[in-house]
Amino acid sequence: MCAALEVNTRLLRPGRLVRAWRRDQILAALVWAGFARKESLGWWKRQGGELVDVPAQRFAERSDRDRQLRWDDVPPGLIVRGLVAPNDGKPLLKIVTRASTEEELARFEHPRMPLLEPPLFNAEIPADDPAERDAQAELF
Repeated sequence: MCAALEVNTRLLRPGRLVRAWRRDQILAALVWAGFARKESLGWWKRQGGELVDVPAQRFAERSDRDRQLRWDDVPPGLIVRGLVAPNDGKPLLKIVTRASTEEELARFEHPRMPLLEPPLFNAEIPADDPAERDAQAELF
């Protein structure tokens, strides 16, 4: 289910602040609050969910066998697909996942993978924001 993302050498995990692109503007950092299955996107959209681009250089899955992270690069020109759930006016970021292929299941030992797609809006990886790092520290 995408246990981690790497952006500008910064490790991001669920519960952390993550920035995403929407309509050529960067969203304020949103809390990574779980996952949305690609198979359920219709339901999420009916609930007011909005697809966004989550630029990252790498992602990791946690092996179901030994609990170790298995890393891979996000190919150039692709992003991690995200979904912003409205959450009663306090938007949350969900990472969209899909079923693993047989080869991915053998390599990552996990049944779900992040959905990597061409960007809808922007694949530019934004520079780190010091204020965001301070806010991140306040979360924990």
